[in-house]
Amino acid sequence: MANFILIFVCFLLGIFFRRYKFFPPNAPLALNRFVIYVSLPALTLAQIHRLDLNSSSLLIPVSMPWLTYIMGFGFFYLVGKKTQMPKKTIGTLSLTGSLGNTSFVGFPLLEALYGAGAIAVGILVDQPGSFLIAGTLGVATAAYYAGGSVHPKYILKKIFAFPPFLSLLVAFPLRAIELPPEAFQVLDRLGGTLVPLSLVSVGMQLHFHPEMIKANFKNLCWGLGYKLFLVPLICTVIYLGIFKQFNQTTLITLVEAAMAPMITSGIIAAEYDLDVELANLMIGLGIPISLATAPAWAWVLGHWF
Repeated sequence: MANFILIFVCFLLGIFFRRYKFFPPNAPLALNRFVIYVSLPALTLAQIHRLDLNSSSLLIPVSMPWLTYIMGFGFFYLVGKKTQMPKKTIGTLSLTGSLGNTSFVGFPLLEALYGAGAIAVGILVDQPGSFLIAGTLGVATAAYYAGGSVHPKYILKKIFAFPPFLSLLVAFPLRAIELPPEAFQVLDRLGGTLVPLSLVSVGMQLHFHPEMIKANFKNLCWGLGYKLFLVPLICTVIYLGIFKQFNQTTLITLVEAAMAPMITSGIIAAEYDLDVELANLMIGLGIPISLATAPAWAWVLGHWF
């Protein structure tokens, strides 16, 4: 219960700080930098070292984001054509509706629901999954719907300049070395800053107006309906109904599938001049809604495990 209280307190603090201008406008950028360069790499090194690895513990969390992105790309392409959406709107929904916020929001929720150990599975969902997709297929999707192209060197540079991804590459060979308890204590302390800093940052970045929601209501229903409800439902059918993977790794992966749209997807949409207003609304509404819907999915799934 204390972890859930922490989530909402940090989230509301971020909204409060933005509303009353306690911090400069670029404060979320500084918080995000600390999380990306310190908190998340430390957490990755500590949790991957503790993770009990087997084929299912790798395949299920890594495959889920790729599966949902490919499905989402096809889903929004068909919906967009049928409803005659503008090309940039289809691209925005393909990005924000298919990429999940599996770290900044996902990790705090996983820790609240299943304890700190669940974050190791979340890292496998996020780094070789969501992050890698955003830097490859996500950028390619944005370029396609913006009517441009992107050089492979640009994609590779983005991926290998991302500290959490580099820490993941280091974490696996480091498993062969027995680290002293002091190393884990330092890594855990640094990694423990991820939850409060990331949620305060998210709260500080949310902004939307009723007029914007009204103008984009139908597109929001398609985007958030797919991301928050259809994605976890389809993944549940695939991993539980078809492949019968009733284990803790699958449970955590399915909860990650229910997370809100990824903040980075909105940044990519803005960089390629897609539907920026819709992208901001998908993230701004999706995150607070998912703080209720993701735990609800976890509660439903708990009856099957």
